[in-house]
Amino acid sequence: MVSVLTSRRVAATVAGAVLLSLSAACGGSADAAMCADAKKAMTGFQTDMAGAGLDLKNMTAVAEKHAANLKAMAAKADGDLASALNDLSASLGALKLDADDPEASAAATHDFSKKVMEANAKLTTTCS
Repeated sequence: MVSVLTSRRVAATVAGAVLLSLSAACGGSADAAMCADAKKAMTGFQTDMAGAGLDLKNMTAVAEKHAANLKAMAAKADGDLASALNDLSASLGALKLDADDPEASAAATHDFSKKVMEANAKLTTTCS
C-alpha cells in the first residue's frame, strides 16, 4: 500500500512539473518554430508519462527518452535556446525512480520538479 501511494505521489509530482513546463511562450522569438517544437516535445513527454501509469521504471525510461529528444533538439538550436533545451534535457535525464526505494524516488521527484521549473523559466524567457 505504501509503495502504491508513493508511486501516485511521484506520478502527481512529475505531472505537475510537466504542466508547468508546458507554459513556455512560443511567440515573438526568431526561434519560434523551435520553441513550438519544444512545447510539443514536452506535451509528448506528459502523454508518455501518463501512459507509464504508476510504473516507476517506465517513468524513468520515458524521462530518459525525452531527455535524448530534447538534447537532439538543442544540437540544432543556437545560443540561449540551445542552452535552455540542454537544461531541460538534463532535468528530464536526471529523473531516476526506483520502486525498491520509494523514499529516494519521492526525493528525486522534488529535485526533478525544481530543476524542470528552473529550466522552464529559462525556456520561457528565451522563447518570449
